[in-house]
Amino acid sequence: MIIQNFIGLLVSLSILIWSCDYAIKNSITISKTLKIREIFVGIFIISIGTSLPEYAATFQALKLNSEGIVAGNLVGSNIANILLVGGIMLFPITQLTIDNKDSSTFYFFLLFSILFFILIIIDVNFDYRLGILFFILLVLFFYFEVNKESSLQEVTNKENQTSYILILKIVAAFVALFFSSRYFIESAKNITEIFGVAETTVGITVVAFGTSLPEVTATIISILKKQNSLAIGNILGSNIANIFGITLISIFINGDINYHDLLSNIDKWLFLITSIIFFVIIRLRLAGKLISLGLILSYLAYFAYLYL
Repeated sequence: MIIQNFIGLLVSLSILIWSCDYAIKNSITISKTLKIREIFVGIFIISIGTSLPEYAATFQALKLNSEGIVAGNLVGSNIANILLVGGIMLFPITQLTIDNKDSSTFYFFLLFSILFFILIIIDVNFDYRLGILFFILLVLFFYFEVNKESSLQEVTNKENQTSYILILKIVAAFVALFFSSRYFIESAKNITEIFGVAETTVGITVVAFGTSLPEVTATIISILKKQNSLAIGNILGSNIANIFGITLISIFINGDINYHDLLSNIDKWLFLITSIIFFVIIRLRLAGKLISLGLILSYLAYFAYLYL
């Protein structure tokens, strides 16, 4: 039984990563075809693609009445995105290259992170009222970003036709991702029952790490192509997408969710601290192996702490 669940976990995770990676590659091609600026692509195209495992995992976890996995997945994925994915991003480079006009995007990220932290620390129940507020904030953020200089350019009919084909490929990848996530969550849930591990702990570690692997892949590809802004946009966008997307999905399906009861104080505070650390890193354009190893070792220490 244990071996079957572990095999199911690995197989479904492999399909999940492949399908998400396939969607990301086609999204990058679309961005080049439509001539969209780099950080915009990272935030609204790549990050959505890499956040799909979190969304699919949330949907399946809610169907299985596993709200602990939902909460752990949101917070754990954001922590993993900054400490693990951010650490990998900073390792091969000595200094971040960031366009000054993108500074406001970083403040949006920090604002959303602080707002979410305040709501979960004071024990606020996330219901339809907060869902409407979150949706409005997300629309305003998108509107502000899309109206920045060098957003979308006019494209030819031929380019539009190419984009339609790429979109179909992405949709096909999303279908594979959705079903693979279902078996991934079911296997993870079974393992928690066998070993007696709390659902939230599994959500923060196993599920969050697994669904963050597409972010790792996208970041490595971006760094190899020397597209720092794309990698940064992916991390920022993925974290924002997790906060809004997972919460809105939970409200839509369950009617409400209370993260305060599902998360420990350490999880809540680490969520805020890592967000602030990443904001400082990108604002001061810090990079290098020392910072990279510090972030990665911090993540491994947190991972170990949860199971010891």
